[in-house]
Amino acid sequence: MLRLQHSILGLLGSRLANSLKKPLMNGRKSPVNDSMAIGFLADMKKCLIWILLLGAGFSLSAQTNSNASIFIPPVTGIGRNQNDNTIIAQMLTNEIKSRKGTVEKSIRGVDFILYGTIAPYHQEQQYYHDYVLLNAENAADITTYTYNATLRDSWQQVYIFQLILKNEKADKVVLLQNLLYLSIEDVYDFFPLLIFNIFTQTSAKHTSIKHTPAKQAYTDNDDWRNKWLYLRTSFDFPITFYKLKPEGLSDGMKVSNADDSSQTQQLDNKVVALPGMTVSAEVQLLNWLSLEPNFQVGWEYLNNKDFINLAIGLQLKFPLKFMSNIMLEPYGAVSYPIFPSSSGVFDSFPKIALGGGFQLGMKGWGETGAVFIDVNYMYYCLGDAVIYNPYEDFPNPKVIYYQRSVLGLGLGYKFGLINRK
Repeated sequence: MLRLQHSILGLLGSRLANSLKKPLMNGRKSPVNDSMAIGFLADMKKCLIWILLLGAGFSLSAQTNSNASIFIPPVTGIGRNQNDNTIIAQMLTNEIKSRKGTVEKSIRGVDFILYGTIAPYHQEQQYYHDYVLLNAENAADITTYTYNATLRDSWQQVYIFQLILKNEKADKVVLLQNLLYLSIEDVYDFFPLLIFNIFTQTSAKHTSIKHTPAKQAYTDNDDWRNKWLYLRTSFDFPITFYKLKPEGLSDGMKVSNADDSSQTQQLDNKVVALPGMTVSAEVQLLNWLSLEPNFQVGWEYLNNKDFINLAIGLQLKFPLKFMSNIMLEPYGAVSYPIFPSSSGVFDSFPKIALGGGFQLGMKGWGETGAVFIDVNYMYYCLGDAVIYNPYEDFPNPKVIYYQRSVLGLGLGYKFGLINRK
């Protein structure tokens, strides 16, 4: 019954608007003479249109509770005045919001797109609607209304304002509205009827769209940051700091000759910056909590020797999703080195490292995952990095102690698997 009422209302509005008009332009293109009669008809037409809308108040109220989301691109074309486009676009947004409609700022994930265009109208030309994929295959399914404003001064240039409503979920145009007008005031007069027709099409009975519940914490745009599992790979550039410790050294910073302790050589702290990589699997247990075991490979050069430093680690992350298209993940971390002393460089090596950092992720390709940068700091707290003394002329002490810490920088991608929704 509701659909029938909508159809009758749209038909009456269309017939009424067209029945009260004069021809747009006659062969002589002469002005309408009886201006008082035309003014009276214009006022009557406005009253009747409002009566029709008020008579359908109950059904309109039901429709305006629709949760359908609408994206409104900028109104295109050329009108009588330069600011007609801006005025009409703002009117569309205000009117839909005032009726509890949802106007989105992005086209992604919306239910409907509302295209608007204005252009000079010429009687011998067709309406300007072929720019939005109105083709022969679906033209029969498009609801079309055409309204003519009363032409008080028929010698003036007539303009056409066109609204096209596209169901983005179904990928088809569902509504075409044409309004022929002389001034922006004419558009004001017909706006309630145009908006009514839009809500008729976006109501639940005309769409089979499942709307996101109001309590949902995120939208379809957030699939990339709400996966059960992420597989991560990253290129790393760890900067390793070896801070010299005074054990066994002369004056706390020098190695000495075995036969003459007065002969010494100054030592310095060491900084090693060479590339590495990390692979991991991150499990997002909760919307705000993730656990990531990982495997780290680093290349180092120390005491004139190359070696590969391997470690396994664990990160406890706390994803923050308060900004669209960005995910910030601060985390705490623990790392355990795997046989670093086998390189022949170290006499012993710290058993464990503790620290933390953060990942800043941005939406990657499609909804599959994220491009991220990673910054962290790890402190090797259980033991020192004990290095064989490489100085043959200054062999005391036999080993040199360093406190080891690492500032890690990384750039990578993590592939998301299985949506958490």
